[in-house]
Amino acid sequence: MLRPRSGRSRLLAAHGRRRHAPSPIGGLPILAAFALAVGLTGCKEPTGPEREISGARLFSQNCARCHGADGKGAADAPAGTRDLTDPGHMSMLTDQQIKRVIQMGKPPNMPAFGRQFAEPSIKVLVAFVRDLSAPRPPAGAAEGDAP
Repeated sequence: MLRPRSGRSRLLAAHGRRRHAPSPIGGLPILAAFALAVGLTGCKEPTGPEREISGARLFSQNCARCHGADGKGAADAPAGTRDLTDPGHMSMLTDQQIKRVIQMGKPPNMPAFGRQFAEPSIKVLVAFVRDLSAPRPPAGAAEGDAP
């Protein structure tokens, strides 16, 4: 006696072939190729000039209108704008204090840039601002010359 076929068995018999469930590793080669392509291009650390965030560029684009291109203060800067080249004042500030002023601003004239800059940009900008007050050799002195 023949048993009646189930719905699935009838479907398979009607089409003359058996359907297989998709293999869990069937798409693995495609996924691996995609991951390799992204790994080699999209997520690669940049090298050369584009790798470094330019403190000078950030300063020029965001700070120079008040602090001047050299950090001494723009001619039309609001009263009280700090001379960032003054070693006496800058030596009293920690990097954390400079960072906080960049992020939070300092009323009434210093705007807050906390939402505008990511952490790496702020670190680079703090280093650039700190460097503005670093001692410089006299003009015309060669590197390594005694002062």
